[in-house]
Amino acid sequence: MSTASTETTIRNFLVSSFGYRGATADLGAEVPLLDQGILDSTAVLEIVQFFESDLGIQVDDEEMVPENFGSIARLISYVERKKSN
Repeated sequence: MSTASTETTIRNFLVSSFGYRGATADLGAEVPLLDQGILDSTAVLEIVQFFESDLGIQVDDEEMVPENFGSIARLISYVERKKSN
């Protein structure tokens, strides 16, 4: 999966799942999702489930941190790192 494809997949999931919280298709990649209230702890768990079921990525508990889940750019980077391992 290319980086552009990864971004599209993640954005589509965020918009369909969290659009009511402000996740839009044109949301900046560096917008702090947690600080802006777009994501909360429950939303992070939903993303983890999506990553594991749809993208085939195993997310360890210690990886559920803002450094990996804090913005769209960080989500993309995290997925790309996990896919390359």
